[in-house]
Amino acid sequence: MTNPALDAVQECISQRRSVEAVRDTPIDRGRLHALIAAALWAPNHKLSLPFAFVVASGAARDALADAHAQARRRVAPGMSDEAMRAQRALTRRAPHIIVCIHRATDDDPVRRREDRDTVAAGVQNLLLAAHADGLGAIWRTGAFVDEPEVRAHVGCRDEDEIVGFVYVGEPESVPPAPPRPAVDDVTQWRDA
Repeated sequence: MTNPALDAVQECISQRRSVEAVRDTPIDRGRLHALIAAALWAPNHKLSLPFAFVVASGAARDALADAHAQARRRVAPGMSDEAMRAQRALTRRAPHIIVCIHRATDDDPVRRREDRDTVAAGVQNLLLAAHADGLGAIWRTGAFVDEPEVRAHVGCRDEDEIVGFVYVGEPESVPPAPPRPAVDDVTQWRDA
């Protein structure tokens, strides 16, 4: 017996790709709003709602690039002008960057981990919503998430964490499906 609702969810999950090649055409704010609304439905054990989002579009991407450039100059003061231009260009890979932040609500380490995981689950919801809306999106992290200059620019407090930058735009091309293991290759079934 088939379950149409489960089939639709499975299809959305299996068809979603990390899309790097997007057009620089701005997306309507209502569509971006819907992506963030989807993120907010991530499971959250204590209902602490540890989310914060910053959407950088247009010239705001350049301000984010400035913060990143300050960090690069601090870490690698001898970086060439060409390398610096390449670093600054990172924020121009899509018309919108959604910065996904874990807003710490508790000092308890278990609670902090659970809340960070909630934001990560929210990012997956956001990515699935983007795919369902025909948008291309990719979740990026790297040193960028830990740079004090970038963290200050997006309003992070000392205890907050940037979980990732989601680049969003109209897809130019979608990559093929990456390999995935078979369920039985990664699962132990324990019945007794």
